[in-house]
Amino acid sequence: MTTTSKNTTSQRESNENTFVGIDVAKNELVVHILPSNQQLTVPNSSKGIKELMTLFKQNSPQQVVLEATGGLERELLINLVANGITTTFINPRQARDLAKGLGELAKTDAVDARMLARFAQLQCLPVRPLPSQEIQEMNDLVTRRQQLIQMRTMEANRMHMARQKSIKKSIEKIIEAFDKQIDTIDVRIEQMIANNHDWNEKDKILKSVPGVGAKTSQVLISALPELGTLNRQEIAALVGVAPFCHDSGKKSGARSIKGGRADVRSALYMATFSAVRYNKTFKEFFDRLIANGKKYKVAMVAAMRKMITVLNVMIKTKTLWKESNMQMQKEEKMPDV
Repeated sequence: MTTTSKNTTSQRESNENTFVGIDVAKNELVVHILPSNQQLTVPNSSKGIKELMTLFKQNSPQQVVLEATGGLERELLINLVANGITTTFINPRQARDLAKGLGELAKTDAVDARMLARFAQLQCLPVRPLPSQEIQEMNDLVTRRQQLIQMRTMEANRMHMARQKSIKKSIEKIIEAFDKQIDTIDVRIEQMIANNHDWNEKDKILKSVPGVGAKTSQVLISALPELGTLNRQEIAALVGVAPFCHDSGKKSGARSIKGGRADVRSALYMATFSAVRYNKTFKEFFDRLIANGKKYKVAMVAAMRKMITVLNVMIKTKTLWKESNMQMQKEEKMPDV
């Protein structure tokens, strides 16, 4: 009896110190387990994922880390969370930077899986909840809309180069098809927002700010669900508009932005671009920076940072722009740059 109890306790403590990294590819999942250094490869399919879940049930890891791969990891993530396994995913660049820092210059799936496991072992990663199925669907629709617009723009640019009438007609038909697809997606997105009380409320708050339109609101709702739940430093860093230092000794280098969510940052730029022209608060802020000798890009990034922090407070306090304009100026105590 005593021996069995000790063995059970020892096994539980061993499980609590187990960390897993999973490199996700289209056809396979490369898994590395620390500290045992066990490595295995399974198909990236329902069968392969089921095999992994069986393994993890027998030896439940403390944390699993995998890379964000644009959707290839979705089924795996859903199964991990459904089985109560603490899971987080990171930008592939982070794993590569860790590998370089540890002197691992080779780039293979096995190396990537090991680096992800090391990330888990360091326990330096915040665990964020998995986006709901509705959020994922919304994000897919917004992403697809952006893809269609990019392809439509490419066709429109080709129209200027076309000489033959038959080619122009062909391009016109393609553009017409893109327009129909975009309209269909727009209707679906609007329906989803209208049918979701939380999203509908957020949409009204965001669009109350002069400069923030429907498309920017949709991107923020779908791709930045953390908006309104983080402080101003965290939300700025998450979007990728927080300035990072480049100092060494007596040298003080120029601040610059890094990382973040590119799709959110792109939408935020367009909203800010409009706001610094037509929104009095942001126009005065931007003009003051330019008058103080700041470069255009520096001033724009500062305005983008101000925009996302103001939106963050508005969502957090559930207040519209007109109702909260003066409050924003008091709460949003960030430097100009």
